Amino acid sequence: MRKTLIIALLFFVVRHAHAQANTELNTLIRGSFTYFPRIKELNKAEELSEMRIEVAQTGYLPSVTGVASYTYLNPISQKEFVVGPNETQLLKFQPYNNYNVNVGVTQLIWDFGKTKAQVEKAKADLLASRQNIESGKLQLASQVAGIYYSMIYLKRAAQVQDSAISSYEANLRMVEGKIKQGDALQIDLSTIKNNIDQEKNRKVEFLRLYERQAALMRYSTGQSAEPGIAEFDFKTPVAGDLANNPDVLAANERISSARADLKYARTNRLPSLNFQGGAGFRNGYQPDINPNRFNYLAGVTLGVPIFQGGRLNRSYGLASKSMELNELSKATLTSTVLKDLESTQSDLKAYDEQIKNSAGQTDVANETLRLTEVRYKQGVATYLDLINASTNLQRANLNRLQYEYQRTLSQVEMCRLLGVRFWLD
Repeated sequence: MRKTLIIALLFFVVRHAHAQANTELNTLIRGSFTYFPRIKELNKAEELSEMRIEVAQTGYLPSVTGVASYTYLNPISQKEFVVGPNETQLLKFQPYNNYNVNVGVTQLIWDFGKTKAQVEKAKADLLASRQNIESGKLQLASQVAGIYYSMIYLKRAAQVQDSAISSYEANLRMVEGKIKQGDALQIDLSTIKNNIDQEKNRKVEFLRLYERQAALMRYSTGQSAEPGIAEFDFKTPVAGDLANNPDVLAANERISSARADLKYARTNRLPSLNFQGGAGFRNGYQPDINPNRFNYLAGVTLGVPIFQGGRLNRSYGLASKSMELNELSKATLTSTVLKDLESTQSDLKAYDEQIKNSAGQTDVANETLRLTEVRYKQGVATYLDLINASTNLQRANLNRLQYEYQRTLSQVEMCRLLGVRFWLD
């Protein structure tokens, strides 16, 4: 019920919107897919899974073996027979030099689904590997987008500091004029200079964090790039549900793989029927045991497991527990994703409201600063009023900027949770 309500709410809110990265961000994301080692590792795991399918399918093919052997045997079995009056003949039952050259073939006829279960497991593992790649790409794309918009936020925050510093410097000149006229104290000038130093330090901190994000961008994409835009232009994600989340899809495939393991463990207790055949040349045939002669054989073998020390039953129990574990893991994952979806949706709603409120606060702070500067020039307001008005304006601008930034990160997170590929391949 909870899942249904959340998905219905998401669909209602974003049914007409589309997730999309701008061209610059899209280029960075696609570049990260070919650069970042984790994606290369996941691609290699997919290749291994494809090979495991081929290996499993070889169980349907015949096994052909060529054998060439030589054996010298001494003594050999022999006996003298009386063939006439005072006449005997030595009969050898085996030659001293034994030669055998043959080609044998073994072909599975029926194994009660053992090979089929192994193929099904390998295919499920391949699908899980592919979903792991999708999950890795979503994680990496979200990381790159987060770094990209962090750089925009920090760059704009530094610009807000520049504006605040300029405002304080303008106030500083007014205070200097007041001091010359005898209407202000030197402590007023020192206080404003101290505020300017504090704002410069804040700007230095923003720039330091910007450089750290730039280093993270190089680590993630292999590219040194600065955002060419200054807006949080990430659009709201399209509607979706857990069916598109690659982690949930991978969990489904792991359950399918465990189910195939369980099937294999069950059929492993059943018999298997194989055809065996061979042809070649060997010596040792009576009456002339030395020449090599052509020979062949054909037959079927039925193998029935009777007792293996309880290994088959324990293997079945292990596969059954593994199946249960994977189902519980999926339930845990689903619950976590639902929680994250609900939290992210709440964040988006709150940020929308905060952005709306902060717009009015910024307008009021601008007008308050303007009026305070006029009143200070006229000697009605104090320098503390001037500092408070400047601080309030800076705080309002930074708050609005942060709300827009946090809202963008929540949109990116929503895309990740819903499995939305917001980049263009």
